[in-house]
Amino acid sequence: MIQFLTFFFMISVVHASWHTDISPYLAGKSSPFTPEKLEYKMSWNGAIKSGKLTIEFGKKDKRYPKVFLSHAYGRSTGPAYALFPYTFTFTSFAKLSDHRPLVFVATEKDNKEEVATKSSYKRPGIHYNSTTTLHKSKKVIPRSHQFAAKAIHDPLTAMLAIRRQPLTKGSIVQLCCHPFASPYLIKVTVLGREKHLGHDCIKLDIQIQKIDKKTGKLLTYKKLKQATMWITDDGQRIPVELRSKVFIGDVRATLTKRSPL
Repeated sequence: MIQFLTFFFMISVVHASWHTDISPYLAGKSSPFTPEKLEYKMSWNGAIKSGKLTIEFGKKDKRYPKVFLSHAYGRSTGPAYALFPYTFTFTSFAKLSDHRPLVFVATEKDNKEEVATKSSYKRPGIHYNSTTTLHKSKKVIPRSHQFAAKAIHDPLTAMLAIRRQPLTKGSIVQLCCHPFASPYLIKVTVLGREKHLGHDCIKLDIQIQKIDKKTGKLLTYKKLKQATMWITDDGQRIPVELRSKVFIGDVRATLTKRSPL
């Protein structure tokens, strides 16, 4: 389920191409977002329960009055937990005015290790730091690097950035996302509008490529073959369902409940 180059690497032709194509932070139209709590069930092929996910967009916290705060947390369940026990918490701190990422903090745990991540988004890129603690040996492995691009997102601000766009049929939005150890190029293509699971939705095709931190070259992301997302066709544009064809099969995240915060 989840690292952004020394700031002035020599930029290759391939790097220059994707770097030019990604959307700047302020692309699109800014509109108010009503804080919401979204609950999802995870499944294999829509049948076998594999986990649960909760996302809280725009949660209020008096400690951070000038920040748009979002949380995501969840865990594997059922047969998936038996094979791969996994829990995570993500926290995204973004600018209140335009949802530009400021800091992303995450903790991930499985049966082998615990990874604590902190990514700070500062022009012209990101400072990434993490520590991996191995359960068996108690060994702690620190990692850090810097990566430059004109606009870099964490997973939660990436969703908010897509929301800002007109999303007309056939339009394409490209984003650089770098919350963890590697940067990725996300290409979102609008397939159209349709009814899905009882909601008026915008259907999106999602393709992901890994970005080599040293050369900027785009690489095949072997863990994800293809993904389709439906988001509500309203002012909120929240995810209704994500279907991903990954290395372990068809994994889905389906909205089960939404409530105001």
